Formats: sequence, structure tokens, C-alpha cells
Amino acid sequence: MKYSEIISCSRRTDVPAFNMDWVISKIKQGYVDVANPFNKKQISRVSLDPNDVRAFVWWSKDFHKWIQAYRQYKSLFTQYKGHYFQFTINSPSELEPNVYRTLGERLNQLRWLVKEFGTSALSYRFDPIILYKKQNSSTIRSNLTKFKYLIQQISEIGLREMIFSFATIYSKVERRMKSRGYIPIRLTLTQKKEILKKSKRICDNYGVKMLGCCQPDLLEIEGIEQAHCIDAYKLEKLIGEPIKKVKDTCQRDSCGCFKSKDIGGYHGIFKCKHNCSYCYANPTKI
Repeated sequence: MKYSEIISCSRRTDVPAFNMDWVISKIKQGYVDVANPFNKKQISRVSLDPNDVRAFVWWSKDFHKWIQAYRQYKSLFTQYKGHYFQFTINSPSELEPNVYRTLGERLNQLRWLVKEFGTSALSYRFDPIILYKKQNSSTIRSNLTKFKYLIQQISEIGLREMIFSFATIYSKVERRMKSRGYIPIRLTLTQKKEILKKSKRICDNYGVKMLGCCQPDLLEIEGIEQAHCIDAYKLEKLIGEPIKKVKDTCQRDSCGCFKSKDIGGYHGIFKCKHNCSYCYANPTKI
């Protein structure tokens, strides 16, 4: 049995949107068997016993089913001292074809989570920023069309930070996007900095700090800080008890996260149904 004070659910796929029945069954069971994402035959049994787990960190673009499950099984969730939410809400985008809930519906989910758990339990993500063109067109498009509106909304909700990253255009991402009629743009560092300067002015106007997720080259911009998406210090304040503070060496070198155990996966029931064109977590072959 493996033990972790922090359970991540999940960087690899959107469990809150698509796998709540599964996670509820595992919480009731008290443990979960997790496959190594690089070696499916290597299985680790991870404790979900509330005596071992202090907090869950939930990652999603749509918390509708999570909220339903929480209302139905509240006593299961409240066994744990803390729940933290990484909520990604990008501008409406043709690159996210299966994110069905409207922007307004997802913002209402954010409001509900803040009302139930407080602003200290929420991180808002605009992730990733991506520029692209349609094939046979020279017009540059982006998913930043509603950025100002979103920052205004999260500010009014009471959130004072946003986490961002720029899309990494891996070869499989480029193949997938081209198969769907889009050409991703590989931005230079200078281009990224220009986009961030404009974005930061908007954030500054609404009192929102920008935190870069695995963006080391952009931290030299004044006012841009390193994100710690799984932050032991924040979780410690949230639950009022000490948590071990160990860097997660299983992530990218520039990741600011503290050690946790991710219980999601990429294959089978975990294949993400959002079907985002820019996604590099889902290893679907194109």
C-alpha cells in the first residue's frame, strides 16, 4: 500500500467531469489501484483512508457532476479535512468541442464552490493559451477572446490569482489539430511576452495576480510569479494542520508542485471526453 497526504484527481484526465461514480466507489473501498502511465502493468495500491489522506486536489473544466456527487455523498467527502479545486475555464473555443456546459454555467459552478468551500480552496486556470489558424486562412485566432470578461468575473467572485500556461505544440498535438482543420502557432518567447504584457494589464486592473505553470522563461516579467498548483502551504492553511512539504520530482523540472499521488489515468475509462484539440495529456494516436 502506498500513502500520500495529498491525492491529486487528476492531472491526467478530467475525473470530476466523467468519472465520479468510479471515484465514489474507490473512496468507499478505501483504496485505489493506479497504473503507472508509462507502464500499464505496474500497479500501485494507494490508500484513500481518511486517516492517511488529508486533502484532495480536484482538477476539472466542469464540476457539475462533482457538485452533484458532493450533495449526494457529503458524508464521504467530509471525512477528509480538505478539498482544493483547480478549475480551468477558458474562453469559448472551437478547440474544446465537447466542453458542453456554457461559460455561464461553469462560472456558476465556480460561484457555488467558492460559497461552499471559500476562495482559499480555489485556483482559477486559463490553461493553455493558444494561437492558431484555420487551414487555408492567414487569420490568426486565439482562445483569449473572453479573457477580460473571465478575469472580471473571477475578480467579482473574490479570486485574486489566476494560473496560466502556453500550449506546448508536441508533434501529436500538431497532427491532431491539422486533422481537424487547424494549424497551431509555435510562439517565440518574445511573442509570449507580448501576449502576457497585455494580459497582465487586464489582470492588474482587476487585482488578479498571474502565476505561470511550468513557464520558467516568463518569470522574468515583473509581476509574473511561479505557480504551485498543488501547494502544501495553501493546503496546510486550508485544513489547519501541518502537511509534509516535499517537491514533486515526478513532474517537469520547472513544476512548482509539492508531492502528491495522482490516481487518474489516460486509457480505458479515463480517456477524456472533452476531446480538446490541443490536449497533450491524452495519448490518443492520430
